Amino acid sequence: MVLLPLSGLLALLILLLAVPIVLTFRFENAGFEGMEAFKGQVTIGWLFGLVRIRVPVPGDTRLRHSGTRRQAAKKHDKSRKPGARSNFVALLRQATFRRRIYRLVKDLIRATGLRRLNVQMRLGLGDPSDTGCLWAFVGPLNAALQNLENAEVRIEPEFTVAVFELHARGRARMVPLKLLGLAIGFALSPASIRAWRALKGNHV
Repeated sequence: MVLLPLSGLLALLILLLAVPIVLTFRFENAGFEGMEAFKGQVTIGWLFGLVRIRVPVPGDTRLRHSGTRRQAAKKHDKSRKPGARSNFVALLRQATFRRRIYRLVKDLIRATGLRRLNVQMRLGLGDPSDTGCLWAFVGPLNAALQNLENAEVRIEPEFTVAVFELHARGRARMVPLKLLGLAIGFALSPASIRAWRALKGNHV
């Protein structure tokens, strides 16, 4: 008797996740200052326009004057340490993991009904070698995005300083159930599992 209500709830959840959403977004960031310099807005339209949710980025600005903000800043500073950057670069050096990310991006593009996309980005890690490794991954993605319809994308590397500048806006239609399936497939893929294990081993 318990299985019947649970199966009904599961069926309802799957049905809701199968309803397309329309995502409209705009983001911009300058420098490498973290979330305080990152701003924008995401608008989610669901149930064919009956539900409309606006989500500001970075969110509740009251955190700027609270202890929570200071804790977030400490975490951000830790993430910018050389160890964190080297771990990120190490992941990108794994050919199988890079190919798996390429496949994920292609699957996401196919699953997303892109209506409009405009992206201008400049990025660098502060070290020419690390930036070169990053660009070896980002460069092919940049080239692939040039062929998308309704899209204008320009990504440029910066080899002299650490920088992340982003100006992006767009509109897309997607089915949450498909995105959930792609995310689970990526997380459970052999390439991802090997990469996470290697990353965890570096922390031991």
